[in-house]
Amino acid sequence: EEIYNDYADSVVLIGNRNNWGQGSGFFINHHGLKIITNWHVVEGVKNVDIWLKPEEDEKKEVDYLLNNVDSYKGKVVKINKKKDLAMIEIKGISHRIKPVIFGSFKKIKIGEMGFAIGHPEGLGWTFTSGMISQIRPNHSWPYENSSHHASVIQTQTPINPGNSGGPLFNKKKQLIGVNTYTTAKA
Repeated sequence: EEIYNDYADSVVLIGNRNNWGQGSGFFINHHGLKIITNWHVVEGVKNVDIWLKPEEDEKKEVDYLLNNVDSYKGKVVKINKKKDLAMIEIKGISHRIKPVIFGSFKKIKIGEMGFAIGHPEGLGWTFTSGMISQIRPNHSWPYENSSHHASVIQTQTPINPGNSGGPLFNKKKQLIGVNTYTTAKA
């Protein structure tokens, strides 16, 4: 619960009102606050809408936010299609937002727990956990009309559409990965 309390406000909803899709992202400190997400979340667009986590007593459903809550404007400033990553710059954000703390990919242990915050299936700011099943260096995977290649963490943490681009933390509250894809078959 400390991970959620410390970092839920650092996780954002990325989308737009034209309904091209949505995903998750999170704040890092890279020459000021920036947002990291997946390339496939922002594929083909330069400008995106960003929603911050609503107050505890407010609705967190994605459809509600897209249709009823004002957003911030973000600009995609850097992409790495091969690794399925993108960086977004956003103006007017409070400097009180806490950027995530980076962990070490090399220190991840099979069997340790991973924790994700994201927006699976339109359910905003959902917190899930699961065991790290395997580390896959130099892994390749397809995504619709593209292919990607990076070192990946295989986890039992439930990941669904809408979690893409969100953070994966270890129990020390450190970022160890960016949730990217699922191999679950319907």
